[in-house]
Amino acid sequence: MRVGVVGLGAVGSIFFNRLLHHINPLNIAGAKSANRVFALVKPQHLPRLESVALYERGQPDPILHVPVRTPPNALALTTGADKRVTDPLDVVFIAVKSNDTLDVAQQLAASPLIGKNSLLISLQNGLGNVQTLRETLATENVLHGVTYMGGQCISPGHVILGGQGSTILQGADDLSDLQQLHLDRLCKLLDAAQLHTTVVNSSDVQSVIWTKLLVNAGINPLASILDRPNLCVTHGDSNRYIVESVVNEVAAVAAAEGISLQLHGKSPLAYTLDVATATATNVCSMLHDIRARKPTEIGAINEMVVYYGQRHGIPTPTNQLLVHLVRGLESRFAA
Repeated sequence: MRVGVVGLGAVGSIFFNRLLHHINPLNIAGAKSANRVFALVKPQHLPRLESVALYERGQPDPILHVPVRTPPNALALTTGADKRVTDPLDVVFIAVKSNDTLDVAQQLAASPLIGKNSLLISLQNGLGNVQTLRETLATENVLHGVTYMGGQCISPGHVILGGQGSTILQGADDLSDLQQLHLDRLCKLLDAAQLHTTVVNSSDVQSVIWTKLLVNAGINPLASILDRPNLCVTHGDSNRYIVESVVNEVAAVAAAEGISLQLHGKSPLAYTLDVATATATNVCSMLHDIRARKPTEIGAINEMVVYYGQRHGIPTPTNQLLVHLVRGLESRFAA
């Protein structure tokens, strides 16, 4: 099958690296395979994209290093612009920041890479990305995905590994036989590439998405404001009070949406603090963006909680305050 990965940040790099290594483990030029994987990256990244690599924290040498320009499976492409690939891809993972979703969708819509049986899978943070992709591409063939693989991207394609969790993909009853075959083959390919994957129904994937949203909303903005790794949100009564207010608001909005959170019998606060403790040394993606003087994904996380809260008449003042505070941080480096 033919798989594309759009965006070589942390998540996209991990998926591209693992798939590329599995398809051509000996890096043999001209190797034949039933599967191909393509990186779809920004034009300015192409000249520097000679290889992809995964590192463990504190180790100078990569645990997995794969040249990118080894044909036939390692073509780095500009989204929709490489004339060597004109046939539609079977599956395309979208792993860009939420701020780039519309731009990527427009590029894909103008390219030959998306066909009527192509599946797109969003592995992005927050809410709203799948809807943007569906509307822009005029297709319902866009599925939700949630991955607990993570890390720190040090350059496109090069990642220091963080979370080593599973990946959950949305199934759908209205897939064509060919699309269902693509999804089944994809899961087998991901498992073989050490990207352990399960498929769940639409209601269950919403539960997973909102549970991850609750954690991201509770940890990311506060850790970014404090400019510290995740564990900082567990320190002191004031920090815990803020986290509790945020996640209780998320839980109330989720309940109004008819979504059951997967908290394993814990309170929203206890669940979030446990995640912060388990990922104590991780620097969240929002803080990485702030430190890199880039726009954050606050609009897809806490701001979406505010949006859905307003739809149901549920006050979300703490989420709204954090949105304003993070926007204030962003304004320091806005053009």
